[in-house]
Amino acid sequence: MQSVEDIAQLPTSPSIPVPSSSNSSHPTIYPSVKKEFIPKIQQIFANLSEVERFYNDYARQAGFSTRANSSRTSKDGEITRKEFVCYKQGRNQPTTNPSCKRRRGIIRECCPAKLAVVKKREGFQVSLFVEGHNHVMTSPGRVHLLPSHRKVTAAQKSLTRQLGEANVPPCQKMRILELQCGGIENVGFTQRDLYNAERDRRNSIGGHDADMFYEYLKSEQENNSAFTFKIETDDENRLTHCFWADATCRKSYKYFGDVVVFDTTYNTNKYCMVLAPIVGVNHHGRTTVFGCALLSKETIETFEWFFREWLKAMPAGPPKLIITDQDPAMAKAIERTLPRTTHRLCIWHIMNKFPEKISGQGWLQYSDEFKKCIWNSETAVEFEARWVDLVQKSNLTNNQWLKDMYTIREKWIPAYTKHIFAAHMSSSQRVEGEHAFFKRFVSKENSLLDFVTMYDKALTHIRHNELELDHKDANEKPVLKTSWGMEKKMSQVYTRSVFYKFQEQIHQVLAYVATKMDENENFMLWKVEREEDQGSKSHQVAVEKASNCVSCNCNMFEFDGIPCRHMLAYFNAVQIKQLPDRYILPRWTVSAKASRVMDDLGAARGTEINDGSVILRRHELFHVFSEVVDHAVLTEDGTQIVKEALKLCKNKLCESPRPCEEGEFSAIHVPISLGGEPSVKEPLRVKAKGGGKRLKGGKEKAMEKGLRKCNFCNRKGQKHDKRNCPLRLVYKNIIAYVS
Repeated sequence: MQSVEDIAQLPTSPSIPVPSSSNSSHPTIYPSVKKEFIPKIQQIFANLSEVERFYNDYARQAGFSTRANSSRTSKDGEITRKEFVCYKQGRNQPTTNPSCKRRRGIIRECCPAKLAVVKKREGFQVSLFVEGHNHVMTSPGRVHLLPSHRKVTAAQKSLTRQLGEANVPPCQKMRILELQCGGIENVGFTQRDLYNAERDRRNSIGGHDADMFYEYLKSEQENNSAFTFKIETDDENRLTHCFWADATCRKSYKYFGDVVVFDTTYNTNKYCMVLAPIVGVNHHGRTTVFGCALLSKETIETFEWFFREWLKAMPAGPPKLIITDQDPAMAKAIERTLPRTTHRLCIWHIMNKFPEKISGQGWLQYSDEFKKCIWNSETAVEFEARWVDLVQKSNLTNNQWLKDMYTIREKWIPAYTKHIFAAHMSSSQRVEGEHAFFKRFVSKENSLLDFVTMYDKALTHIRHNELELDHKDANEKPVLKTSWGMEKKMSQVYTRSVFYKFQEQIHQVLAYVATKMDENENFMLWKVEREEDQGSKSHQVAVEKASNCVSCNCNMFEFDGIPCRHMLAYFNAVQIKQLPDRYILPRWTVSAKASRVMDDLGAARGTEINDGSVILRRHELFHVFSEVVDHAVLTEDGTQIVKEALKLCKNKLCESPRPCEEGEFSAIHVPISLGGEPSVKEPLRVKAKGGGKRLKGGKEKAMEKGLRKCNFCNRKGQKHDKRNCPLRLVYKNIIAYVS
């Protein structure tokens, strides 16, 4: 019980003084706060939010944190009494979970400080205010660390979300906010709060991820009718497959869709759905994307569905060539859906399997001969003769894998495939390079909405690289190596990257001599060989007289679309000064994208595919706005002019109806209610073929074995162990000699 002296020492305030708690070693403490911040008995507030905000502001000035404690409701569910307390009110409950490793100190000390309000006709009235605390107040320099004074605002969530879409980690997000706010104490939250806000965001969309993904694709289609997508669900309405392609993908296919590469990759989203992009080569020799899919299975039926939807979306027919790995389901689906398309296997994958399928000693001894047989054989007859001889010489006639590879040699050996245009691609490494590029933006923690956002960011980077190369072609001229008119002309026709390949060929022409070998009424046959090396391998250039068509047995033009040095040597010999048009592929020229692309997907008459969308309009406005702000911030008058103009614009825009509400959790506004039942359910977690632990091949195991550390000499990377260590053998000999 308080004494008369204690009561006399209390300051005069509209509060109820309380004695110190027996559970605390500190006497009752009354914080020193300005009167306008101190709550008063019978003070009226319009609503509970105002009460909470006022008490929290008082607590910040005083040096403590607040929390909501208890409430009383009427029969109608309306709150009639609400109590807010100091965060040290109550007792800590001991944990009963023995597996919990988190160590938390004791926070609650039965602090009596509180504020209670009751519902009145005019609002909420303060009925009780206990000002005294039984603990020391927090110093002003640490107030920003108290729970109720830490909050990630909606604006900060939006900013950090945008920074996350640019792959900025949380630690760097905090540094950016520190600079923006003038110090870490002014940010308003800690880095842990940032992690928690992201966790809460993920939890808030739980169960609605697929629905939001669908709404995003739908909104993209509404913004640009050339955007197309298709979603498949199972019997439980769970998402199983999805394919989409925007206007740029479809236009690019019209220009460069003669050769495509298809491969799948994993670990790009939290459902482990398989990412399946299909890509090609643009006029700069760089990768361009023709569409993308997320698949839950890698079966024949799944791949058939993908290829059918992809062909429907593309404004041209099927490709002439497709390159994939040795997936049997993929091969069967291509056979059924793309019967007129040549299917080639990735030679890089097959070559990497040789060390695994052939004994280690055999591969070390005959690896160079196998490579020469595969890469240097110019004709099928030459390859078959060299292969049979090499297999017999290496005693591998009974190797079943080699037999299988020989059976399908038409799908991967260059001698069988180099007469088909492939845009200088012999493997699926290009699409695998794109997988590595995309994984710099996405991760296995992404939701579907996060994934498609980051995927679009990556796609934007790819397309901007193409834009930069277009800009260089328009403003820069390549350096010429000769005075030939043909070289100068092609420097203006080809893109720079393709011209440099052509320049390598034309630069070698003077080193070759073209000699007529044979001639009849239909054909001429010329032999082309290096002048200074008469023993080198010669090439044959055939000329059809009726059509004046020229071809070389090296098949570089057929495979790459660029005339070889042997053909150019023939043109030089017969005084053809300019490259004929038939040997200039439009896809390699600077004007490759000059033609219009018409689309008849879902329309009675064809319309041009264009890239107009809300995003582009936003970019245009942002560019103009940035220029205005840069000029305005230099002076006070300029700043005031822009402020007044923006207020006028805002008032006018507010009068017009808005198409959708702003979202809090993402920079992408998805008009969807998270409270209702989702129309498309989230997919189940997929166990993909490539989703498990990667198996190491024989070559990789051999390399690791070679890098093993010797237990005797401690040398790493030496191909020996303790049993045959050279140093140990010398040591043993010395011991034997001494003894």
